[in-house]
Amino acid sequence: MGILQRVKTCWIAAICVTALLGLVVLNGCESDEMRSAKESYTSEMQRIESQVDELEAEIAKAETLAATEEVPLDADTRVALEDAISTAKAEKDIELPEMPSRIEGINAAITELKEVDLAGCLDALSSKEAAMSESIEKMKLVTNPAESFVLERLQGVDGIAEMAAVTEDNDPNGKLGKAGGYTSAVFFASPMVDQAAVSGEGVIGKGTDGGGCVEVYGTVEDAENRNAYLAAFDGGFLSSGSHEVVGTVVVRTSDKLAASQQKGLEANIIAALTALS
Repeated sequence: MGILQRVKTCWIAAICVTALLGLVVLNGCESDEMRSAKESYTSEMQRIESQVDELEAEIAKAETLAATEEVPLDADTRVALEDAISTAKAEKDIELPEMPSRIEGINAAITELKEVDLAGCLDALSSKEAAMSESIEKMKLVTNPAESFVLERLQGVDGIAEMAAVTEDNDPNGKLGKAGGYTSAVFFASPMVDQAAVSGEGVIGKGTDGGGCVEVYGTVEDAENRNAYLAAFDGGFLSSGSHEVVGTVVVRTSDKLAASQQKGLEANIIAALTALS
């Protein structure tokens, strides 16, 4: 090796050693406070990024559910879910600060990052998903349920003492199984009604006056048409009591009950029919 080559090699080595020593010096000069601040900043950034990833995954699930053709019993649960999705999308699109070079700036950024928490947004979205999913399952229960299901669910309902399902031979309305008519109907007597003051024999003979009836239809449209028909008599001499559509079911209660009793009994029946086991 020539003299010039040896000099060049030594010069390069000297530069490398100097640079290495400089890095050591610089690292050695970084205080514990600075290292701690940087670690805290990194930790907060990782926490937020993890929450964003989790929220994005939940939004994808929620959007799939909101777009389903399955019908919830309460249509408002879909609206609430769609609103929660919009809120979650807005919440996750946040601008995070880059790590400042000075410790004062890093500490200020940490304080700012600590205020970012997407857990509440995630919980709210999950809650709305659960509500709509539950509502869908409830709708399935009251979509043309079997007569046996209605009889089973009415057992033990507060305000119902006795019940009987109609047949083609004793159907007082003559609509069982006919187009637009109910697929089944279960009349019931209520201890809140003075049965001695109601004309007719037996639960079916006394009709809705004795307590009420649960009429099951094949479609929501048929149930709503029936409900509209009954509504035409509300408040008049031929009024037969309260009536409410639940899925494809019309829940009716006696006109001989006080308004508060009608609403209470109606609520008890709906709760029984839509209870998820």
